[in-house]
Amino acid sequence: MKKVIFVYGNLPAYRRDFFTNLSKELDRNGIEMKVFYGHNLVKKTPQDDSKNYKTEKFPTKKLNLKFLYFYTLPGLYEHIKQENPDGIIFQFNQTNLSQWQVLRYCKKNNIPYAIWGCNYTRADLNGILAKLRERIYHKIYKNATMLIPYGTLYRDYFLRLGIEKEKIVVAQNTINVEAIVKKYAELPEKNVENKTVKILYVGALSKQKRVETAIDAVAKMIEEGYDVIFDVVGGGFDLEPLKNYLSQKSELVKSKIKIHGAKYEEELEKFFVNADLFLMPGIGGLGVNEAMAYGLPIISTNGDETVYDLIDGNGYLLQNFGDTDEQVKYLKMFLALSSKERQEMGRKSRDIILSKASLKNMVQSHLRAIKLMIGKKM
Repeated sequence: MKKVIFVYGNLPAYRRDFFTNLSKELDRNGIEMKVFYGHNLVKKTPQDDSKNYKTEKFPTKKLNLKFLYFYTLPGLYEHIKQENPDGIIFQFNQTNLSQWQVLRYCKKNNIPYAIWGCNYTRADLNGILAKLRERIYHKIYKNATMLIPYGTLYRDYFLRLGIEKEKIVVAQNTINVEAIVKKYAELPEKNVENKTVKILYVGALSKQKRVETAIDAVAKMIEEGYDVIFDVVGGGFDLEPLKNYLSQKSELVKSKIKIHGAKYEEELEKFFVNADLFLMPGIGGLGVNEAMAYGLPIISTNGDETVYDLIDGNGYLLQNFGDTDEQVKYLKMFLALSSKERQEMGRKSRDIILSKASLKNMVQSHLRAIKLMIGKKM
């Protein structure tokens, strides 16, 4: 039996269904799968402890230098050597020194590897550091056996680098949207005429999310007399700073914008069920998938370069991260639509997410990429 290992920074709970289903598919194809991962020291997100598939968790240590930081996963390299896998799939992070060790191990022992992820650019890097990061990643991409981008824009980026298309398999990043659609086949009627429009943001609260700009945009709408409310749902290191930011707004604005903190399962589901519109002003992506499964129209940036594939008559694609004026523009365009037009947007959201970003599609794309990967030698 062949063996593949995913090397993952941490194991968020939203990956449970993906890894569970992929493990079953690989097993049916004579391939054993394991996930090696560490702790999340950056974001506070629930982790998957279901044990539905084989995993190995490693301690995570952070090394702080003057302008940079690095991570290590003590024991990762030694466990990789013991397993002697037929292929490795990385969610690669150049600040993870242990992953560099594993990359060298792959090269030395002719073990094929794939890079899976998005084209996320760190906002805190610019100038020489940004160029150095890009050059390092270019080399890793070109040396990889396979590339598994989150969406078509990242695929096109690889093609512009001169990487042959046979090495690229797009696996549209998603969650178990099928389960949401099945559970909520019938939803309350949204965007009813003469009803307060409920705008929703769900996701981690960090600087890259630019949620403060969404608060500013909705605040401007409220002050201009639009009948809207805004629910911000999520936890993270910026939760308290964001609450302080909102506290400086007018009493009218504070009565219509609420920051609820992190919510999960049924508590979270209620927000999606009752919302009329989903707004994402910065980096991200999976919140959009979830909102579309609940039949919500979308106003969003391209996030982690996946949203581009999902907006087609079901909302508006923001061109700039954290642009308050642009958000106001599209909020006004949405509110100017008739109730029937908004409802049609919501129906399109469901159709698009099921056709373009189902969990089944994501699993099958990874299965194809892995089979191609382990059939090759470096």
